[in-house]
Order: sequence, then C-alpha cells, then structure tokens
Amino acid sequence: MKTRLLSLSVRWVACLVALGCLGQSRIPSAPGLEQLTPEQGQAFLAGFRTARLNSAMCLRFEIVHKPRQGESLAPIRGTLWAASHGDAQLLRGEVDDTQGKPAFAFITMKSGKDARVWISRNGAPAQELDAKAPLIPLAEGLLLTPFDLQLPFTHWPATAYLNTEKRRRPVHVFDALNQIGHEPSKVNYAIDHAYGVLIQATCFDANGRKTRTMQVEEFSKVDEQWMLAACSVRDEVTRDADLLRITEAALGDLRGSSVFEPATLAQPAPRPATFKKL
Repeated sequence: MKTRLLSLSVRWVACLVALGCLGQSRIPSAPGLEQLTPEQGQAFLAGFRTARLNSAMCLRFEIVHKPRQGESLAPIRGTLWAASHGDAQLLRGEVDDTQGKPAFAFITMKSGKDARVWISRNGAPAQELDAKAPLIPLAEGLLLTPFDLQLPFTHWPATAYLNTEKRRRPVHVFDALNQIGHEPSKVNYAIDHAYGVLIQATCFDANGRKTRTMQVEEFSKVDEQWMLAACSVRDEVTRDADLLRITEAALGDLRGSSVFEPATLAQPAPRPATFKKL
C-alpha cells in the first residue's frame, strides 16, 4: 500500500528522505494547528530523534535525473541498507554505473553525539568524508548525495522550533544551524504532526539563499513496516531535480552483520534472498 504525500507531477522540491523517519515514532501528541511552546517543540523533536526502525531493511532503488530543460536521464540503480543500533541510525548505499557495475558506495552513521560518512569509489578503500564538504553526488550527473539520505541536520544542536502550519497536513517546522564554515549553513525542515516523519527540508548557504530542497513524496507499507517509497531533491539555482524511487524491499535482522563496517565498502555487501516489490 502506498501513500502519496504530494503529486509526483509537481516539479520537485526536495532533498531526500528521511530514512531517519522510517521508523514508528514515539512522539508526544500536540493539539491540531495550535502553536507549540519552545519546550513542547523540543519535546516533539526529541521524540522524532529517538524514533527507531521496527526492523532492519534492504531496499532496491532507482534515481532519475530530471533537468529543467531536456529529457530525463536513464535511471541509476542501487541498493540501500538501513538499521538502528542503540541510539545510532545506520545506512549503507551501493550505486551502479550505467552498465550495472558497482561505482559508488557509502556508509553513514548518525546519533545524538555524532554524524559520520565513509565513501568508496570503484572498489577503492573506504575514506571518511570531511564534514565541511558533505555534498558528494552518488553518481555523475546526479544531485543526490549521502547527506540527503543521512539527514544529519535533524540532530544538529542549534535547532529551534519555529511554528506549526498546514502543508496539506499539519507539520511542525524547525530551523537547524550548522557549524560556522560548514555547508549548508542552515536547514529549515518540517515534520508531520501525526506520523512524526520528516517530509521536507530546505538548505541555505551562508548568505541566506536557498540552495536545494528535499522532499518525501510517497510512503509504502511492507510487512507492517512503513517506509520511504519515493523522495526528491531539487537544485534551487538550476531547478534540476533527482527523483529516488524504492522499487523493492526486504526486511530482516542485520545485527552481527558487517554491512555497516567501513572496511567492507570496497566489496558489494550480500543481498537478502527475498525482495518484495513496492
């Protein structure tokens, strides 16, 4: 079953996804569109930050780049693993080139204490990404980056509740400031009031200009687990966009697995035997 948050015919607003929002959230309820107090806003955010996946998952996806002018590019395909371990949210992604061969792999870790990213190109040993330069595309010609999947800004300490508004559905809006000298300088993001999932995030540079927008487009349910089905990223300068769509999913236990160890990035990780189409 799929739930469409925004029409996919809308020309993109988005910076991908909230895999951090894939879990069932334990977020305090708040009344309708009433504004929260600063204390209520922080309590809501704390609930969002501690949400966890019901189970680990492995997802097959495709990304289509849609330039503002001209034809869309051929889909780039890949695989994504997601799991929660303690207070950490873990991701591993592997992206194939246009010939279907492994080209780019990454692992991200996000918790209340830290956020780290490791990448590997064409089977090279993993290297940790400099936090000052997080926007490394997953493939040539794409906008989508590990940053857009990790969403580290949801855990930045300098975060303030702004207001509660209706964007088709009631959402709580937050401003998160990055460390000085890091990009993006600020991220404004919205979390769905009822479901406790991040649905949109807009990045700003140090001059206050919008640079890219991330948005979750659809959710889907597999074996009682709600999960991301489609999300998008748009460059606010060129108006080009990427659409990531999950095509298949497999749920399972990855504890004890080496999938999220950076030393394994040089080789493809083992895939589950059974996938279900979304």
